[in-house]
Amino acid sequence: MTAEDASAQTQPSSPPPHELHEVPPLERRVFDTWKEFHQFMETYARRTFQLFRKRTSTSVKLRNRRMGERAKARQKQSPTESEAAESVSLIPEQYGNYSVTLVCTHSGSFVSRGTGRRSRQDVRATRCNVQVNACLKLVDPQCNRYQVTVTRALLTHNHRVDEETYRQYSNTRVNLPDALLNCVELMRKTGMKPRDVRTYIMENSSCAPTLKDVKNMLQRLRTQEDAALVNTDPPQSQLDDLQPTDQNIDVGAIPTCTLQDKVIREYRSTAAVSVRDETCSAVDPTTQFKVAHAMGNAVATLLAEVPASEFANAFRVMELAEDIVRERLVSVSKTMVTSEEDQSEAVAGLEAGL
Repeated sequence: MTAEDASAQTQPSSPPPHELHEVPPLERRVFDTWKEFHQFMETYARRTFQLFRKRTSTSVKLRNRRMGERAKARQKQSPTESEAAESVSLIPEQYGNYSVTLVCTHSGSFVSRGTGRRSRQDVRATRCNVQVNACLKLVDPQCNRYQVTVTRALLTHNHRVDEETYRQYSNTRVNLPDALLNCVELMRKTGMKPRDVRTYIMENSSCAPTLKDVKNMLQRLRTQEDAALVNTDPPQSQLDDLQPTDQNIDVGAIPTCTLQDKVIREYRSTAAVSVRDETCSAVDPTTQFKVAHAMGNAVATLLAEVPASEFANAFRVMELAEDIVRERLVSVSKTMVTSEEDQSEAVAGLEAGL
């Protein structure tokens, strides 16, 4: 073996090059608003199985300030350019952003923060160079109107781009619409199992969450509810400060708790104790009627106060609640019938034995 062969064996082999995957080009490059641009990019990414994230953005306010500073600097260097400095075009701040840069979710390089005890199998960062740059362009100088224009679009990935890989991203597995997320929250409050929640999500959306994703989602919603309850309960010192000290204050002006609110609050406390202790005690008919009547009025008032743009989603949530209650009633009825049949068979067996 020669020295060159020995040195060739000792040197590490270079890593194999990444396989390149080119995706379809952008069908549009000009948009009237940033909202329209982001909606198009979300649809385009979902259709082509890509996942983008915002890397940088420059606000219109920052851009105008920088342009003003540059104009003042040029004016100091050359006083004859005062007219040019005054003619700097300022973009209306109502546009929000001046420029936005979107990159692939696999962009950048991985930086290990571990101690090396456990090997990391999957690393998202692959130094992917896919990038989409967009900024405002002046289209009507008289009206000072701008449009969002895509100035650069690099769309060649160095990793797999297909539906299977796209479905593995946690961002796409649990990216639920607000209306569907409200339904999931209602399912959690009614005690539905995570497996049933997952089935409902997959039947009513294009998302495919794992059972672990659903459990994490339900836990996150539970944590948010607990935090909201803590924030809505002021300390006793604040309640004492809110007590009226002036005897001339009109008591009727102070909001009072209605009888229906009191009925719902008392039953909610009782139900919370039953859920915590895992005991399902029967409710007497009088309490059941009072709570049902109060809930009916509360739901009617709530639907009447919902904005017109959100009424369809609210109505869908209420319909889902009805379906959940009906399914539980059917399940309980089947269980009771099965139990009665088993008891009848057991009694018949005992009588036959006698």
